[in-house]
Amino acid sequence: MAIKTSKYTGGNGRKQLPSPYVAHVATTEIVEHVFTEAVAAADILELCYLPPNCRITDLRIQTVGTGAATLTMGLMSGDVGSLSAARTIGTELFNAQATPTTVQAATLANLAALMSSPMPRSIGVQFSANVAANPVNKIMAIITYAST
Repeated sequence: MAIKTSKYTGGNGRKQLPSPYVAHVATTEIVEHVFTEAVAAADILELCYLPPNCRITDLRIQTVGTGAATLTMGLMSGDVGSLSAARTIGTELFNAQATPTTVQAATLANLAALMSSPMPRSIGVQFSANVAANPVNKIMAIITYAST
């Protein structure tokens, strides 16, 4: 198992997500990951992170070219950007969801159960099958979050 990073979680030039400065005012970001590197079924893709003291209020995902797999999406253990193989992924957002070729929203019950944290938290994705490296293969998410 390996941790794969995205432009939001890997390297020194990683893209920053906006941090809301006013409590309870929603911020929305479109996150896109193009599979320029293959991801094996056991790998975890660290897609993006949730800024400190924020809760997700809406999350929608869609995939292109990822095949007939399922995906699990949730919060990851460890520090944002860490490549430690000891990191794990939760099932708080999607659990064994068929890879959506149309927009799929996380349930309100799942989002309501997530609490804010004073530390940034990684949002990871794990596929049940390999995803090939191909510039047309991608996962997109629209994530809306607010400071608590």
